Amino acid sequence: MSGSVRIGIVGSGFSAHFHLASYRKIHGAAFEVAAIAGRDRGKAAALAAQYGVARVLDDADALIADPAIDVVDLCVPNHLHVPLIMKAAAHGKHIICEKPLGGFFGPNGAPGDWSAEGFPRQAMFDAVIAQLGAVGEAVRKAGVTFCYAENWVYAPPIAKLNRLMAASGSTILRIEGEESHSGSHAAYSRHWRQAGGGSLLRLCVHPIGGALHIKYEEGRRRTGRPIRPVAVTCQVARLTDIASFRAEEPKHIVTGWQDVEDYASILVDFEDGSVAQLTSTDTRLGGIRNFLSAYGSRAVATANINPNTACQAYTPDGSYFDSEYIVEKTETKAGWSFPAPDEDMITGYPAELEDFVSAIAEGRAPKSDLMMAQDVLLLVYAGYLSAAERRTVDLRPYLQAR
Repeated sequence: MSGSVRIGIVGSGFSAHFHLASYRKIHGAAFEVAAIAGRDRGKAAALAAQYGVARVLDDADALIADPAIDVVDLCVPNHLHVPLIMKAAAHGKHIICEKPLGGFFGPNGAPGDWSAEGFPRQAMFDAVIAQLGAVGEAVRKAGVTFCYAENWVYAPPIAKLNRLMAASGSTILRIEGEESHSGSHAAYSRHWRQAGGGSLLRLCVHPIGGALHIKYEEGRRRTGRPIRPVAVTCQVARLTDIASFRAEEPKHIVTGWQDVEDYASILVDFEDGSVAQLTSTDTRLGGIRNFLSAYGSRAVATANINPNTACQAYTPDGSYFDSEYIVEKTETKAGWSFPAPDEDMITGYPAELEDFVSAIAEGRAPKSDLMMAQDVLLLVYAGYLSAAERRTVDLRPYLQAR
């Protein structure tokens, strides 16, 4: 692609805000955020004014059809990802998609109060397999670049971990990782119909994506091809349903989960015999916990995304820090804390978007691509099937050919 890459953002909520903030931190790539469209035009207009976006369009369809837009950046709820991906591909637009790629949000024609309780996980899994195939075919047929917004791939601590494993020549024997906090406050997250799942889908996609990236890169160093996942064993639970917790007051952990889990632990087997143990939960006090550890044959490394010790602070009264941001998801500013000097940078958002813009301009695949997006979603729904049927799920019949 010659000239400046022209980006249109669909959505005006949290992810649109941090995408726009991170675009401001990109250096050396020729691009323009040319337009924004959101369901709430007022919010979209406010974001456009804040970040200097020239045009506000009426809806996603108008933005996708606009010939002045090269790239559609999808910052919308999970259930809208696949429909908008298909429309963008049909219009020949390059795609940036927030995680996850898609999911199962209820059978066709299901009522608005549909619940996932008791719904067969095999049917969910089969539907997602069909969804992955349809998205892959649409993107490849259109010949567009697909960018999967998994920021852990680009987080500086994980990039350093990967370089250490490469420098040492280690065989990566085991990976351990986690994303956890005290719970999402978004109302949609309580219901499978809107979220597509619980903590396994909302949170564990990050350590899953990080682990896949580390093994992909190891394989490319060794043989020129990524090391892929081949099996999944998983357990999920709703820990806030424990009777003694339900009787407690006050509660410092988010409650009200309807038909989704607030805990998940997944074991991934890779084709070279290595394993990854990955956890996510909405029941961890003390702020967000994001880490990935690689246990190699010649080195061990841990990437602490949150918390990290780049800055440490103490105050006996949290109100003293009222005017200053500390870190995502902490319940209090009192006591010792780990303030984030630049949370966007350390979590990888600017580096992610810089790679996406450059990949589109140069006609190459980004580090976090369609294969990553498909493998992550495959692992998640294989995990739900594994947990429901208490068995290991073989992924090999379902891996998308590359």
